[in-house]
Amino acid sequence: MEERKFHKLIKHIKQEIKSGNLKNGSQIYPERTLAENLNIGRSSVREGIKILEIIGLIESKRGGGNYITNDFKNMLCNPLSLAFELQKGKIKDVIELRKMLELSNVEFMVKRVTSEEIEQVEKIYEKMLSCNDIEKLADLDRDFHLLMMSFSKNILMTTIISAISELLEESIIASRDMVLEKFGKEKIDLDHKMILEALKDRDEEGLKNSLSIHFDNIEKSLPNLN
Repeated sequence: MEERKFHKLIKHIKQEIKSGNLKNGSQIYPERTLAENLNIGRSSVREGIKILEIIGLIESKRGGGNYITNDFKNMLCNPLSLAFELQKGKIKDVIELRKMLELSNVEFMVKRVTSEEIEQVEKIYEKMLSCNDIEKLADLDRDFHLLMMSFSKNILMTTIISAISELLEESIIASRDMVLEKFGKEKIDLDHKMILEALKDRDEEGLKNSLSIHFDNIEKSLPNLN
């Protein structure tokens, strides 16, 4: 099958990023220059740019040209969220993914987390203890877990987490309400205390166990969650 001409533009932009010629926020060449360099029509250039804009790799500024995006979270998040909805995904699917991500991340969390980052988690936990507002508690719970998952310092892991953060947030909010209803706030606080203490001790097995207990409690609370 003959390659459509706008594919040349897409391949060119990808290669420029890979080579380091284009970085976050870089302006790409004007349409005329790209058309001449790639030996394709300007309509093909515009078609390729439009596709890259739709997937979020390029941002078009009115009267100011086209730029490589600085927000890669949205580039991945929007298609994933849409695919999840179209395939009738359930919150249980997201919770299972959360469990896999957090447990598989433990080894790298304990090795790479800094004392300053542990203090950030501790501050969130202290706010959770003194908070009784359900919506704020859900926000704090989300921040607690998403922050911890970032400690691996693995660029692919953090990119995946950023891409699915919207789905993760929804699952955390939904599951927290269910766990709160079944076990009460004290149990949730205790789960997070165990997780925090294991993280502070950089105890890999302890962190795996405390996270497993936490997710077991979530799963016990969600028999009817869609």
